[in-house]
Amino acid sequence: MILKRNAALLLIFLAMSMGSTGCNLFSGPSESEQSVKQKVVAHLISKGYKENEFNIEVNYNKSGEGKFGGPYAINVVFNDEPNVIYGYKYNYKSEKKEITQNGVAPMEGKDDKNFKHME
Repeated sequence: MILKRNAALLLIFLAMSMGSTGCNLFSGPSESEQSVKQKVVAHLISKGYKENEFNIEVNYNKSGEGKFGGPYAINVVFNDEPNVIYGYKYNYKSEKKEITQNGVAPMEGKDDKNFKHME
């Protein structure tokens, strides 16, 4: 009797765990990648850049908060500095929903630390 009750409780626990994990895996982003990209464009334009001076890549990470500072991985490459990737964070949980720069990654072993587009 006790064994059946423990097995039933274990099955209920497993079902609940799988259900909550499944909901998280299948729920989509709070905003589309295109919407976030438009916010990054607006941010960069507000800093004085022209839209043809940079390229933006936005990817949504289903697992949520990660090394990018949120579920959206935002990479910006400026045309005049093509060997450097600037990382940005979309603060989607804040009231202002602001865009902030959160990192710089030089490619090809760049030794120079004088990045042109640091904020």
